[in-house]
Amino acid sequence: MPILVLSVICLIMSGALALTNHFTWPVVEEAAAERAEAARAEMIPEADGFILLETDGLPKTVTEVYNTANGTGVIFMVTATGGYGGEFSLIIGFGPDGTIIGSNVLADKETKGFGDRVFAAVNEAEAKGERFDGVAGATVTSKAYRRAIEDALEAYETVKGALS
Repeated sequence: MPILVLSVICLIMSGALALTNHFTWPVVEEAAAERAEAARAEMIPEADGFILLETDGLPKTVTEVYNTANGTGVIFMVTATGGYGGEFSLIIGFGPDGTIIGSNVLADKETKGFGDRVFAAVNEAEAKGERFDGVAGATVTSKAYRRAIEDALEAYETVKGALS
């Protein structure tokens, strides 16, 4: 009898969770889309809008490519793999001349504070024009970040002919 009661309770709770997920998923997806749009606008504030590019031959870590409507740059959404905390999502912006204008971590599972320091060091190197060489690669997180930047550079070379 106790097994039957526990099974019925589990069935009811599973149904309640599925129902809750059904109604909240669209709200969660809409909020994620708004955050992504805000991140793109923050990366290239002079952009008039962003156009999703459908391009073949990109590294598999590059999930989306956006060209600006007014030709002020291009944005790559990259999922870096191999970090200490697993995957993390990056947004990497390029200017119209192909130089990296910035990168930001959108989501990560790194050790609180440590990942922030690694990402800050990379962004500081980029701000100085040092093409991410400011991170020595002594940690798996910095190596994963470096690979993500390299994948974005490779992706830029692939799409630069299609940019307007």
